Amino acid sequence: MSIKQIKPDLWLLDVRAWKSGKEFRCREKLQGGRKAAESRFWQIKKELQARGESESSLTFTELKTFADLLKIYKDKRTECSISHLDKIKFLEREIGAIDLRFFADRFEQYIKLLRTTNSKRTKKPRSNPCINRLVEIVRAAFNMGVSLSLMEKNPITKVRFPRLKEFPRDVVLSDLEYQNLLNVIDREAPHLSFIVRFAFQVPCRRSELVKMRKENLDLIHNTIRIKATESKNDKGCWKPIPPDMVNYFRNIPREVDFGLGQFRRSWRRCLKLAGLKNFHFHDTRHISGTALIDNGTPEQVVMTVANWKTNMLRNYYHREPKKALQLVQFAPKTVQVSGLEKVEVSQNA
Repeated sequence: MSIKQIKPDLWLLDVRAWKSGKEFRCREKLQGGRKAAESRFWQIKKELQARGESESSLTFTELKTFADLLKIYKDKRTECSISHLDKIKFLEREIGAIDLRFFADRFEQYIKLLRTTNSKRTKKPRSNPCINRLVEIVRAAFNMGVSLSLMEKNPITKVRFPRLKEFPRDVVLSDLEYQNLLNVIDREAPHLSFIVRFAFQVPCRRSELVKMRKENLDLIHNTIRIKATESKNDKGCWKPIPPDMVNYFRNIPREVDFGLGQFRRSWRRCLKLAGLKNFHFHDTRHISGTALIDNGTPEQVVMTVANWKTNMLRNYYHREPKKALQLVQFAPKTVQVSGLEKVEVSQNA
Protein backbone atom coordinates (compact mmCIF):
# COMPACT_ATOMS: atom_id res chain seq x y z
CA MET A 1 0.00 0.00 0.00
CA SER A 2 1.30 3.46 -0.82
CA ILE A 3 0.62 7.16 -1.42
CA LYS A 4 2.50 8.22 -4.53
CA GLN A 5 2.71 11.71 -5.96
CA ILE A 6 2.52 11.58 -9.77
CA LYS A 7 2.08 15.36 -10.37
CA PRO A 8 2.46 18.45 -8.18
CA ASP A 9 -1.21 18.26 -7.05
CA LEU A 10 -2.09 14.70 -8.11
CA TRP A 11 -1.73 11.61 -5.91
CA LEU A 12 -2.10 7.90 -6.60
CA LEU A 13 -3.53 5.95 -3.65
CA ASP A 14 -2.92 2.18 -3.61
CA VAL A 15 -4.76 0.75 -0.57
CA ARG A 16 -4.88 -2.88 0.55
CA ALA A 17 -6.58 -4.61 3.49
CA TRP A 18 -6.66 -8.25 4.59
CA LYS A 19 -9.58 -9.96 6.27
CA SER A 20 -10.02 -13.70 6.95
CA GLY A 21 -7.12 -14.50 4.64
CA LYS A 22 -8.60 -12.54 1.72
CA GLU A 23 -7.14 -9.40 0.15
CA PHE A 24 -9.26 -6.31 -0.61
CA ARG A 25 -7.62 -3.65 -2.77
CA CYS A 26 -8.51 -0.20 -4.12
CA ARG A 27 -6.55 2.22 -6.33
CA GLU A 28 -7.66 5.81 -6.62
CA LYS A 29 -6.32 9.16 -7.93
CA LEU A 30 -6.84 12.26 -5.79
CA GLN A 31 -6.24 15.95 -6.59
CA GLY A 32 -5.12 18.15 -3.69
CA GLY A 33 -2.49 18.37 -0.99
CA ARG A 34 -0.68 15.62 0.86
CA LYS A 35 -2.85 15.87 3.99
CA ALA A 36 -5.97 15.39 1.89
CA ALA A 37 -4.35 12.34 0.24
CA GLU A 38 -3.44 10.83 3.62
CA SER A 39 -6.91 11.43 4.99
CA ARG A 40 -8.51 9.79 1.96
CA PHE A 41 -6.05 6.89 2.18
CA TRP A 42 -7.15 5.95 5.72
CA GLN A 43 -10.79 6.43 4.84
CA ILE A 44 -10.46 3.91 1.99
CA LYS A 45 -8.60 1.57 4.37
CA LYS A 46 -11.54 1.57 6.81
CA GLU A 47 -14.02 0.97 3.96
CA LEU A 48 -12.05 -2.07 2.75
CA GLN A 49 -11.87 -3.52 6.28
CA ALA A 50 -15.62 -3.03 6.72
CA ARG A 51 -16.22 -4.74 3.40
CA GLY A 52 -14.13 -7.71 4.51
CA GLU A 53 -16.04 -8.01 7.78
CA SER A 54 -19.41 -7.86 6.03
CA GLU A 55 -18.45 -10.62 3.55
CA SER A 56 -17.04 -12.77 6.33
CA SER A 57 -20.13 -12.35 8.49
CA LEU A 58 -22.34 -13.14 5.51
CA THR A 59 -20.55 -16.46 4.97
CA PHE A 60 -20.80 -17.56 8.58
CA THR A 61 -24.40 -16.38 8.84
CA GLU A 62 -25.32 -18.81 6.08
CA LEU A 63 -22.98 -21.57 7.24
CA LYS A 64 -22.11 -21.88 10.90
CA THR A 65 -21.55 -25.59 11.47
CA PHE A 66 -20.38 -28.50 9.36
CA ALA A 67 -23.94 -29.88 9.42
CA ASP A 68 -25.06 -26.77 7.49
CA LEU A 69 -22.44 -27.46 4.84
CA LEU A 70 -23.36 -31.15 4.64
CA LYS A 71 -27.01 -30.23 4.05
CA ILE A 72 -26.05 -28.10 1.05
CA TYR A 73 -23.71 -30.82 -0.23
CA LYS A 74 -26.45 -33.45 0.01
CA ASP A 75 -29.05 -31.21 -1.64
CA LYS A 76 -26.79 -30.25 -4.54
CA ARG A 77 -25.67 -33.78 -5.42
CA THR A 78 -27.80 -35.17 -8.23
CA GLU A 79 -27.66 -38.75 -6.93
CA CYS A 80 -26.34 -40.46 -3.80
CA SER A 81 -26.10 -44.17 -3.18
CA ILE A 82 -27.46 -45.59 0.06
CA SER A 83 -23.91 -46.25 1.25
CA HIS A 84 -22.93 -42.65 0.50
CA LEU A 85 -25.97 -41.31 2.34
CA ASP A 86 -25.16 -43.51 5.33
CA LYS A 87 -21.68 -42.00 5.51
CA ILE A 88 -23.10 -38.47 5.27
CA LYS A 89 -25.49 -39.22 8.14
CA PHE A 90 -22.62 -40.68 10.16
CA LEU A 91 -20.52 -37.52 9.68
CA GLU A 92 -23.49 -35.32 10.50
CA ARG A 93 -24.07 -37.21 13.72
CA GLU A 94 -20.42 -37.39 14.73
CA ILE A 95 -18.97 -33.99 13.76
CA GLY A 96 -21.90 -31.99 12.39
CA ALA A 97 -21.91 -29.60 15.35
CA ILE A 98 -18.32 -28.39 14.81
CA ASP A 99 -17.98 -24.68 14.01
CA LEU A 100 -16.61 -24.23 10.48
CA ARG A 101 -14.07 -21.66 11.68
CA PHE A 102 -12.25 -24.35 13.72
CA PHE A 103 -13.19 -27.38 11.66
CA ALA A 104 -9.79 -28.41 10.24
CA ASP A 105 -8.13 -28.72 13.65
CA ARG A 106 -11.08 -30.56 15.18
CA PHE A 107 -11.40 -32.87 12.18
CA GLU A 108 -7.71 -33.76 12.35
CA GLN A 109 -8.16 -34.78 15.99
CA TYR A 110 -11.27 -36.75 15.05
CA ILE A 111 -9.42 -38.74 12.36
CA LYS A 112 -6.73 -39.67 14.89
CA LEU A 113 -9.48 -40.83 17.25
CA LEU A 114 -11.10 -42.97 14.54
CA ARG A 115 -7.82 -44.75 13.86
CA THR A 116 -7.34 -45.72 17.51
CA THR A 117 -10.86 -46.71 18.58
CA ASN A 118 -13.06 -49.64 17.57
CA SER A 119 -16.21 -49.37 15.51
CA LYS A 120 -19.42 -49.99 17.45
CA ARG A 121 -20.72 -52.32 14.72
CA THR A 122 -17.63 -54.40 13.91
CA LYS A 123 -15.84 -54.05 17.26
CA LYS A 124 -12.62 -53.51 15.25
CA PRO A 125 -10.54 -50.46 14.29
CA ARG A 126 -11.80 -48.79 11.14
CA SER A 127 -9.96 -49.72 7.96
CA ASN A 128 -7.97 -47.28 5.84
CA PRO A 129 -10.56 -47.38 3.02
CA CYS A 130 -13.31 -46.49 5.50
CA ILE A 131 -11.40 -43.45 6.78
CA ASN A 132 -10.46 -42.43 3.22
CA ARG A 133 -14.13 -42.41 2.18
CA LEU A 134 -15.04 -40.14 5.09
CA VAL A 135 -12.22 -37.70 4.32
CA GLU A 136 -13.24 -37.68 0.64
CA ILE A 137 -16.82 -36.74 1.54
CA VAL A 138 -15.66 -33.95 3.85
CA ARG A 139 -13.28 -32.62 1.19
CA ALA A 140 -16.01 -32.78 -1.46
CA ALA A 141 -18.41 -30.87 0.81
CA PHE A 142 -15.88 -28.06 1.29
CA ASN A 143 -15.09 -28.02 -2.43
CA MET A 144 -18.76 -27.50 -3.12
CA GLY A 145 -18.83 -24.69 -0.56
CA VAL A 146 -15.93 -23.00 -2.34
CA SER A 147 -17.53 -23.44 -5.77
CA LEU A 148 -20.75 -21.84 -4.46
CA SER A 149 -18.70 -18.92 -3.03
CA LEU A 150 -19.83 -19.75 0.50
CA MET A 151 -16.21 -19.87 1.68
CA GLU A 152 -12.82 -18.80 0.44
CA LYS A 153 -10.81 -22.02 0.45
CA ASN A 154 -10.92 -25.68 1.34
CA PRO A 155 -9.08 -26.42 4.60
CA ILE A 156 -9.14 -30.20 3.97
CA THR A 157 -5.98 -30.24 1.88
CA LYS A 158 -4.31 -33.40 0.63
CA VAL A 159 -1.09 -32.42 2.38
CA ARG A 160 -2.75 -32.15 5.78
CA PHE A 161 -5.12 -35.09 5.23
CA PRO A 162 -3.19 -37.54 3.01
CA ARG A 163 -4.83 -40.60 1.54
CA LEU A 164 -4.13 -43.70 3.63
CA LYS A 165 -2.77 -46.72 1.80
CA GLU A 166 -5.44 -49.19 0.73
CA PHE A 167 -5.11 -52.89 0.02
CA PRO A 168 -7.62 -54.60 -2.30
CA ARG A 169 -9.92 -57.14 -0.68
CA ASP A 170 -8.88 -60.72 -1.37
CA VAL A 171 -11.85 -62.75 -0.15
CA VAL A 172 -12.78 -66.18 -1.50
CA LEU A 173 -15.23 -68.86 -0.43
CA SER A 174 -14.52 -72.55 -0.24
CA ASP A 175 -16.93 -74.90 -2.02
CA LEU A 176 -18.41 -75.83 1.34
CA GLU A 177 -18.95 -72.18 2.39
CA TYR A 178 -20.47 -71.36 -0.99
CA GLN A 179 -22.96 -74.25 -0.87
CA ASN A 180 -23.81 -73.54 2.76
CA LEU A 181 -24.60 -69.90 1.92
CA LEU A 182 -26.86 -70.90 -0.97
CA ASN A 183 -28.69 -73.40 1.25
CA VAL A 184 -29.32 -70.71 3.89
CA ILE A 185 -30.57 -68.25 1.27
CA ASP A 186 -32.90 -70.84 -0.30
CA ARG A 187 -34.35 -71.54 3.14
CA GLU A 188 -34.42 -68.08 4.76
CA ALA A 189 -34.62 -65.63 1.83
CA PRO A 190 -35.72 -67.49 -1.32
CA HIS A 191 -36.43 -64.18 -3.09
CA LEU A 192 -32.64 -63.65 -3.19
CA SER A 193 -31.78 -67.06 -4.63
CA PHE A 194 -31.67 -66.05 -8.28
CA ILE A 195 -29.87 -62.75 -7.70
CA VAL A 196 -27.12 -64.34 -5.57
CA ARG A 197 -26.56 -67.20 -8.02
CA PHE A 198 -26.40 -64.70 -10.85
CA ALA A 199 -23.87 -62.51 -8.96
CA PHE A 200 -21.60 -65.48 -8.24
CA GLN A 201 -21.33 -66.16 -11.99
CA VAL A 202 -21.53 -62.71 -13.61
CA PRO A 203 -19.66 -59.63 -12.27
CA CYS A 204 -22.39 -57.19 -11.22
CA ARG A 205 -22.85 -54.28 -8.86
CA ARG A 206 -25.62 -54.48 -6.32
CA SER A 207 -27.31 -51.43 -7.88
CA GLU A 208 -27.36 -53.10 -11.31
CA LEU A 209 -29.06 -56.19 -9.90
CA VAL A 210 -31.57 -54.17 -7.91
CA LYS A 211 -32.61 -52.20 -11.01
CA MET A 212 -32.93 -55.18 -13.35
CA ARG A 213 -36.26 -55.26 -15.17
CA LYS A 214 -37.90 -57.90 -17.33
CA GLU A 215 -38.23 -55.44 -20.20
CA ASN A 216 -34.41 -55.41 -20.52
CA LEU A 217 -34.22 -59.17 -21.17
CA ASP A 218 -33.03 -60.46 -24.53
CA LEU A 219 -34.00 -64.14 -24.46
CA ILE A 220 -32.84 -64.66 -28.05
CA HIS A 221 -29.23 -63.96 -27.17
CA ASN A 222 -29.65 -64.77 -23.44
CA THR A 223 -28.49 -61.38 -22.21
CA ILE A 224 -29.73 -58.58 -19.94
CA ARG A 225 -29.27 -54.92 -20.77
CA ILE A 226 -27.94 -52.60 -18.05
CA LYS A 227 -28.88 -49.10 -19.14
CA ALA A 228 -26.52 -46.14 -18.81
CA THR A 229 -28.86 -44.53 -16.26
CA GLU A 230 -28.61 -47.64 -14.07
CA SER A 231 -24.83 -47.96 -14.19
CA LYS A 232 -22.34 -46.40 -11.78
CA ASN A 233 -20.09 -45.07 -14.55
CA ASP A 234 -23.01 -43.87 -16.74
CA LYS A 235 -22.13 -46.39 -19.43
CA GLY A 236 -24.55 -49.13 -20.45
CA CYS A 237 -23.54 -52.76 -20.92
CA TRP A 238 -24.89 -56.28 -21.48
CA LYS A 239 -24.75 -59.09 -18.91
CA PRO A 240 -24.79 -62.70 -20.16
CA ILE A 241 -27.29 -65.10 -18.60
CA PRO A 242 -25.49 -68.21 -17.23
CA PRO A 243 -26.64 -71.46 -18.89
CA ASP A 244 -28.03 -72.88 -15.63
CA MET A 245 -30.27 -69.80 -15.21
CA VAL A 246 -31.77 -69.55 -18.71
CA ASN A 247 -34.87 -71.55 -17.75
CA TYR A 248 -35.43 -69.32 -14.72
CA PHE A 249 -35.55 -66.16 -16.83
CA ARG A 250 -37.66 -67.80 -19.56
CA ASN A 251 -40.29 -68.98 -17.06
CA ILE A 252 -40.88 -65.68 -15.27
CA PRO A 253 -44.65 -64.97 -15.52
CA ARG A 254 -45.58 -61.98 -17.63
CA GLU A 255 -47.29 -60.20 -14.76
CA VAL A 256 -44.28 -60.62 -12.45
CA ASP A 257 -41.15 -58.48 -12.57
CA PHE A 258 -37.91 -59.76 -11.07
CA GLY A 259 -36.57 -56.38 -9.99
CA LEU A 260 -35.73 -56.27 -6.29
CA GLY A 261 -35.58 -53.47 -3.79
CA GLN A 262 -32.74 -53.05 -1.34
CA PHE A 263 -32.00 -56.38 0.36
CA ARG A 264 -29.21 -55.46 2.77
CA ARG A 265 -30.98 -56.69 5.91
CA SER A 266 -31.89 -60.08 4.43
CA TRP A 267 -28.37 -60.51 3.07
CA ARG A 268 -26.73 -59.79 6.41
CA ARG A 269 -29.05 -62.18 8.19
CA CYS A 270 -28.17 -64.99 5.78
CA LEU A 271 -24.45 -64.30 6.17
CA LYS A 272 -24.80 -64.54 9.94
CA LEU A 273 -26.67 -67.84 9.73
CA ALA A 274 -24.07 -69.19 7.29
CA GLY A 275 -21.24 -68.20 9.64
CA LEU A 276 -19.56 -65.78 7.18
CA LYS A 277 -18.18 -62.78 9.07
CA ASN A 278 -15.99 -60.99 6.54
CA PHE A 279 -17.93 -61.32 3.31
CA HIS A 280 -19.53 -58.44 1.39
CA PHE A 281 -21.99 -58.72 -1.47
CA HIS A 282 -19.48 -56.81 -3.63
CA ASP A 283 -17.05 -59.72 -3.12
CA THR A 284 -19.24 -61.78 -5.47
CA ARG A 285 -18.10 -59.41 -8.21
CA HIS A 286 -14.48 -60.33 -7.57
CA ILE A 287 -15.23 -64.05 -7.26
CA SER A 288 -17.25 -64.21 -10.49
CA GLY A 289 -14.61 -62.23 -12.39
CA THR A 290 -11.91 -64.60 -11.15
CA ALA A 291 -13.96 -67.64 -12.20
CA LEU A 292 -14.48 -66.24 -15.71
CA ILE A 293 -10.75 -65.60 -16.10
CA ASP A 294 -9.77 -69.02 -14.75
CA ASN A 295 -12.27 -70.68 -17.11
CA GLY A 296 -10.56 -69.10 -20.12
CA THR A 297 -12.60 -65.93 -20.72
CA PRO A 298 -10.36 -63.19 -22.24
CA GLU A 299 -9.62 -60.31 -19.88
CA GLN A 300 -11.08 -57.73 -22.26
CA VAL A 301 -14.36 -59.64 -22.33
CA VAL A 302 -14.48 -59.78 -18.52
CA MET A 303 -13.86 -56.02 -18.37
CA THR A 304 -16.73 -55.48 -20.82
CA VAL A 305 -19.13 -57.68 -18.82
CA ALA A 306 -18.12 -56.08 -15.51
CA ASN A 307 -18.38 -52.61 -17.12
CA TRP A 308 -14.96 -51.42 -15.93
CA LYS A 309 -13.28 -48.35 -17.38
CA THR A 310 -9.92 -49.38 -15.93
CA ASN A 311 -8.31 -52.79 -15.66
CA MET A 312 -9.30 -53.91 -12.16
CA LEU A 313 -8.10 -57.44 -12.96
CA ARG A 314 -4.56 -56.49 -11.91
CA ASN A 315 -5.68 -55.99 -8.32
CA TYR A 316 -8.17 -58.80 -7.74
CA TYR A 317 -7.89 -61.65 -10.17
CA HIS A 318 -5.91 -64.74 -11.31
CA ARG A 319 -5.95 -66.14 -7.77
CA GLU A 320 -5.62 -69.73 -8.96
CA PRO A 321 -1.83 -69.87 -9.58
CA LYS A 322 -1.79 -73.27 -11.29
CA LYS A 323 -4.40 -72.20 -13.84
CA ALA A 324 -2.61 -68.91 -14.36
CA LEU A 325 0.71 -70.68 -14.97
CA GLN A 326 -0.91 -72.81 -17.67
CA LEU A 327 -1.37 -69.62 -19.71
CA VAL A 328 2.40 -68.94 -19.78
CA GLN A 329 3.90 -69.30 -23.26
CA PHE A 330 7.66 -69.54 -23.91
CA ALA A 331 9.23 -68.80 -27.29
CA PRO A 332 10.91 -71.84 -28.95
CA LYS A 333 14.72 -71.75 -29.08
CA THR A 334 17.25 -73.42 -31.40
CA VAL A 335 20.11 -75.26 -29.67
CA GLN A 336 23.25 -76.92 -31.01
CA VAL A 337 23.54 -80.64 -30.13
CA SER A 338 27.18 -81.80 -30.07
CA GLY A 339 28.20 -83.10 -33.51
CA LEU A 340 24.66 -82.84 -34.91
CA GLU A 341 22.52 -80.23 -36.64
CA LYS A 342 20.58 -77.60 -34.77
CA VAL A 343 17.38 -78.78 -33.10
CA GLU A 344 14.37 -76.60 -32.27
CA VAL A 345 13.20 -77.15 -28.72
CA SER A 346 9.89 -75.89 -27.36
CA GLN A 347 10.14 -74.71 -23.76
CA ASN A 348 6.43 -75.41 -23.23
CA ALA A 349 6.99 -79.15 -23.65
